[in-house]
Amino acid sequence: MTLQEKILDPSIPVTLFEVVPPAADQPEAINESLAGLGRVKPLVDGVNLPEIHDEDRGAERTSKFVPRVEPRAFGSRIQRELGAEVVLNRVVVHDPKPEVWFRETCLECGLRNIVLVGGESTEGRYPGPNVLEAAALVRREGLPITLGGITIPSRRNESDRIRIKARAGLDFFTSQVLFDSNDVVWLMQRLNGLPARVFLSFAPVSHRRDLQFLRWLGADIPQDLDRFLLGSEEGAAAPASTCLERSLDLAQRILMDVFDNLPPDPPPLGLNIEHINRRNFSPAIKMLDRLGNLYTHLRTQLARSLT
Repeated sequence: MTLQEKILDPSIPVTLFEVVPPAADQPEAINESLAGLGRVKPLVDGVNLPEIHDEDRGAERTSKFVPRVEPRAFGSRIQRELGAEVVLNRVVVHDPKPEVWFRETCLECGLRNIVLVGGESTEGRYPGPNVLEAAALVRREGLPITLGGITIPSRRNESDRIRIKARAGLDFFTSQVLFDSNDVVWLMQRLNGLPARVFLSFAPVSHRRDLQFLRWLGADIPQDLDRFLLGSEEGAAAPASTCLERSLDLAQRILMDVFDNLPPDPPPLGLNIEHINRRNFSPAIKMLDRLGNLYTHLRTQLARSLT
């Protein structure tokens, strides 16, 4: 069964592992990343590749921008060398003629799961289409692509945004990294009856720089989370192992909160574990193992309750 078929079948649990493509000027990083993904492959249904642009996000960068290997090129290697299926994220607003990229990606590269990503600013002008326009273009081209989108649970009118995009042809959504259950539980309640799959995204935190980077990326992180995850009773920084365990416990609670508060006809849920930097590869594997088992158990319980 292909990843496309799994995503579109609400009865099947689907897990993704998201990894930032390696630095373009470091061949050893590319080989290291491929080797790591070889370990991950048996644990997931697909590899999720974001596209990182050096945009002004309204906050100072926490580190120097590093040009990355093009996700499509890296995804082609993953598929060819590891036999793992890939989800590509494509920031469509930067390409004035995206139909060429979509045709090449689908028909020549054989990559057919694509998350459409809009611009960072709603006020700025971009040369390419927005998400809805890009989705319409793909459908007009008749390409066999499974389209996804990004959901930010805390965003105003997010359920309406998702339903509009689903009607436009988006088949699934990946959430922003979750550090609180309130907004995502509220969102799931308002997506009752939605056929599109929603992937719940989590990332391990073991250092202050992890939260800084995620905030720069736009993740909605409660201000008191730094003290909860990173602090110690003595006021100093807690050991990385302690931070990680707290991060894993928090992610487990959020995942359980979501499943405990689903509406009568919930959207099919998936799991997306994010590996945001080289230092956090082992923690991401640990999170994948722990949340993956919990996700499978919760899905089984949900299926029984709905029959």
